[in-house]
Amino acid sequence: MTPRTSRKKVKKVSKVVLGEKTRKEIFESPEAIKNTFQSQQDNIISISKAIVERKPSRVFLLGSGTSYHAGVVGAYVLNKLTNILAVPVQASEFVEFVGNSISKNDVVVTYSQSGESTDTLVALRYAKSKGALIIGITNTPGSSLTVESNYSIVTMAGVEESVVATKTFQAQLAVTFLLAVSIARELGSIGEADYNAIVNELTNTPNVLASELPNWEKKTKEVALKFKNIHDVFVLGFGEGYALALEAGLKLKEASLTHSETFSVAEFRHGPMSLVTKGVGVLMVTPSSQERLEFAEKLAKELKEKKATMVSISQENLGFKSKVSDFELKFPKINPFLAPIYQVAIVQLLAYNLALARKINPDSPRHLTKVVKLG
Repeated sequence: MTPRTSRKKVKKVSKVVLGEKTRKEIFESPEAIKNTFQSQQDNIISISKAIVERKPSRVFLLGSGTSYHAGVVGAYVLNKLTNILAVPVQASEFVEFVGNSISKNDVVVTYSQSGESTDTLVALRYAKSKGALIIGITNTPGSSLTVESNYSIVTMAGVEESVVATKTFQAQLAVTFLLAVSIARELGSIGEADYNAIVNELTNTPNVLASELPNWEKKTKEVALKFKNIHDVFVLGFGEGYALALEAGLKLKEASLTHSETFSVAEFRHGPMSLVTKGVGVLMVTPSSQERLEFAEKLAKELKEKKATMVSISQENLGFKSKVSDFELKFPKINPFLAPIYQVAIVQLLAYNLALARKINPDSPRHLTKVVKLG
């Protein structure tokens, strides 16, 4: 009789592909923007009317991390297009810094991808108790943010598995731009022609993104391979570029574990300049105004003289005239208000490729979680 041999079942261990989720979700950004726009346009127009009817003296835009940076972008655009004071505030500091002055004359726009961020919900509840009008922007229908806001806007980015936010931020930007221009139109600070021009450009951004992402992926990979041994980076920007620079600094920290600090182009001379030496990296989001561009180029030349490695992100027709950048990453011409949609895609791919160059998995950065809940 032939003896029976035991067979142990061997569990198959799936191979971890570094950054697989992050890359997938970056490339899903065009669809996230398109779906959000189609789903929420009528809702956003309706909300903009409710905001204008309130005759607010101030609009506060709150969030944490990446969501806060969406609010910074929103504040910039609102302040440029309307006469309403728009102020971005980190959700965790909202009650401490402006709590006593909040009233029914204020509008508070809250951002949270999960709709469950503790800091954001605490700020929301406080503002609501003071009579402020609450607008909630989230990627999660049925979340606490949607339930507790007076009006809610749900982005249609789909599930985002990577801890590093990419496509949800793009969807937040699309909502933010549409809300800002809709408020401006309701107030009469921009006309129908300008409104339609901006909205048409916004509607076309998914097509441009889908076309450009493969090219940006290739170019940022080349930069990352040269940049992988640089562990201290200053990120500089101005105007809408400064708002985006804040997000760029965060993405470099989260995804590639790069120590990065963000400053306004002009503010950089007030101290941080002394830290620039050989081996330091500078990522500059170039300004859209010609005057500021010349100022930024002068600073870039000085940084280059100090042996910094320079990377610039600029619109095709607005780059530096001289060869001061070691690497130039270009995006197509677009209304400056909408430029962050392209700029951030480049930043996301740069952080992703830098992580891969260092053998780091950007899908699950150390010490970080997707939703921050306290208590």
